[in-house]
Amino acid sequence: MEKHYLEEFIPHVDITNLKKRLESTDGWKSQTNSQKYKSLLENLKNITFIKKSESNDYFSGVDIESDQTDEIEKIARSLIPWRKGPFKIGSLMIDAEWRSDQKWKRIEKFLPNLSGKTILDIGANNGYYMFQMAKQNPRLVLGIDPVLHCKAQFEFINYFVEEDNLKFELLGVDDVPLFRSLFDVIFSMGILYHHRHPIAQLIDIREALKSEGTAIIETIGIPGEESICLFPEDKYSKMRNVWFLPTLSCLKNWVLRAGFTDIEVISVSKTDFSEQRLTDWCPPPHQSLKDFLKEGDDTKTVEGYPAPMRFCLKAKKKKSPIKKFD
Repeated sequence: MEKHYLEEFIPHVDITNLKKRLESTDGWKSQTNSQKYKSLLENLKNITFIKKSESNDYFSGVDIESDQTDEIEKIARSLIPWRKGPFKIGSLMIDAEWRSDQKWKRIEKFLPNLSGKTILDIGANNGYYMFQMAKQNPRLVLGIDPVLHCKAQFEFINYFVEEDNLKFELLGVDDVPLFRSLFDVIFSMGILYHHRHPIAQLIDIREALKSEGTAIIETIGIPGEESICLFPEDKYSKMRNVWFLPTLSCLKNWVLRAGFTDIEVISVSKTDFSEQRLTDWCPPPHQSLKDFLKEGDDTKTVEGYPAPMRFCLKAKKKKSPIKKFD
């Protein structure tokens, strides 16, 4: 039997239960539309590309040149909606709903050196940020997201990029406890507010980090100076899976009480219509930021709550007194 790539990290991964989870979440076998995605990715085998072009131009995302743009575009459009991007493949620009390059530009200069590091990206979507991380040659970037559509988009892009150190698994944040003292850096961006137990989630992230490892925690929240959070009565920006929206002060206290140290605010921003909007690659009837805010008043959601701010913190796990976790 072929050795699983994560087995080299034993005992920092519960490999037995991880394999069971991966078997139970094998979307190519069980999820809706799995055959559609599988067929689309099979069609990639008929496409050749000339070269990969490395680029630091944020708008280019992952820049790839190919002489079969029409065939590439046909497959890419079959994977609509594209939520994260942009991606550039030859002359084809996949202009996704989110200008994810803007977020990356805000946080990149605050990140630790990723070269040779082991990294976890929780809620990786289609792997946009993973591809940005890959530019620094990390040892491993593991992206987890339970949505098969996201995995299909990742596999589509990575077919051309061919980054062997990028891995994508159909796992969720609840699977993070399968890892212990493994990762040098963990990214949790746009995830915390979607779950009922944010403190428990932060503790799981801390436990999955190596001693003195770094967490990048990004979430939406509300304006205000007090250490409080909003708990919506029903929906927030038309989303029912939004639970706790903290002020920046509250978020910092969450991270502190979850056992982190060296907490640093690296970004505070308000999403505007240049960063999140409908495009040809995420067209109607899909909805975007404009549909979630009150008409004529972009300081309020359609439900009347404060419009979301975006907070990003950098924090470290305390040094472990146990030598094997150093």
